[in-house]
Amino acid sequence: MRGWMENQDEVTDGTLRQASGEWLHFALVFAALALFFAWYEIIQFPRYRIGLLAAVTLYVCLLLLLLLWLAPGFAISRRWLSRRVQGPAGACGSVTLFLLPYLIYSAGTGDFRWWSFARLAAFAALPFGLFAGLPVQRADRMNWQDALVLVWILTPVLFGKIGGIWNVPMNLDFLSRVYLTAVGSWSFLVIRGLSDSGYDLRFSRAILRDALISLVCFSLVAIPLGLALRFIAWNPHWRGALAFASDYLTIFLFIAVAEELFFRGLLQNLLEGSLHSRAWAQAVASVLFGLSHIRHAPAPNWRYVVLATVAGWFYGWAYRKHRSLMASATTHAAVDAMWRTWLTTH
Repeated sequence: MRGWMENQDEVTDGTLRQASGEWLHFALVFAALALFFAWYEIIQFPRYRIGLLAAVTLYVCLLLLLLLWLAPGFAISRRWLSRRVQGPAGACGSVTLFLLPYLIYSAGTGDFRWWSFARLAAFAALPFGLFAGLPVQRADRMNWQDALVLVWILTPVLFGKIGGIWNVPMNLDFLSRVYLTAVGSWSFLVIRGLSDSGYDLRFSRAILRDALISLVCFSLVAIPLGLALRFIAWNPHWRGALAFASDYLTIFLFIAVAEELFFRGLLQNLLEGSLHSRAWAQAVASVLFGLSHIRHAPAPNWRYVVLATVAGWFYGWAYRKHRSLMASATTHAAVDAMWRTWLTTH
């Protein structure tokens, strides 16, 4: 009996150490992002005539949004939230929490707009309320609730309806992207309980290796195809390693992770269960990803659709290889950053 109790104590100690390590990882990632955006704000905001209070408020608002965005991306915090955000009461509490960044922003900048407040409330209320009030019947496949929530969240982004909410010192629509990404991750991973999405903010050498393989393979196909379609042209404008790294990180955070979460972690993931085929799910998600770019000027932009569909296939391959959005988002951000640096569209 004594030996059994000692073994149990060792297991408990090991579990506590593991949990502490996971919380420390979460805190370190958040701290790194906080430091990066503190530096970024110090560099950027002297260009705009806003007071110290507004600048600090915007920084606090961004940190709160990043905290909501990060929380489902770690197993330890995702489990903690899932135990506490349950049922209609949990959904209502989550909507209130998601409105807090805007209330802080508007208090510090004086830019409160009822229409903006109502849009943010609606963006979160329908997904949270739907999954809490009408749980899905088949957790491993696409349900009507999943399809409705995906359309609800993606539509304002695809049709340019996320602007005009955060307007000081200019239209900061990237805050809406962070907000909607957080809404999507909380909706599906915390309230619905979707597993195996790959929304885990961890990297490994294998993930980075296959992200690089995906990038190289896509480039070998897309660059000749883009040139042949007269969609892209060489236009190098290298601004230095620091500027490239900054562009890469902001693309990764505000574009790549968001799009990979919705098109790979949610759509491709759920289609695998519905179609009973990983390859077909990857193909369908790639085509839909391509079609999401059709409104880019000059619309309808079918050349962009073709290139984006090809990109979606390679992003989907990177995701499938490790079941990690960090693999596909790494490739995605690299493609966009290199495009901005060395290419242009006709």
